[in-house]
Amino acid sequence: MRSMLFAALLVAFPLAAQAADPIEIVPDPKAAADVTDIEINSMAFQTPEVKIKSGQTVRWTNKEEGMAHNVHFRNGPAKTFGKAMGPMLNAGDAYAVKFIEPGTYNYICTPHSAVMKGKVIVE
Repeated sequence: MRSMLFAALLVAFPLAAQAADPIEIVPDPKAAADVTDIEINSMAFQTPEVKIKSGQTVRWTNKEEGMAHNVHFRNGPAKTFGKAMGPMLNAGDAYAVKFIEPGTYNYICTPHSAVMKGKVIVE
């Protein structure tokens, strides 16, 4: 009986861990709903700090011609690590993340980390 219970826990635990991701990458950022938009332009996140509610989405759009940028989470809930770095965004490209778990999510643009920093605070 104990071995059956243990086996059931081993099967259920990875499923529970997957459901507890603090963020979700939105597959189609341009179609995302309930969005807070952040423009990337002039080597900066134009709104470097936003406060949102749990379950809302933040969308970053690169408006800077000739300069690619990304969104790379430096810290936040521990399980963010596997989804920490977004793709490089050329002019007009967008990237969106739905925030599930409350917390503070600091991020940078990887190639321009000295000057491009931001923060999403999820309540």
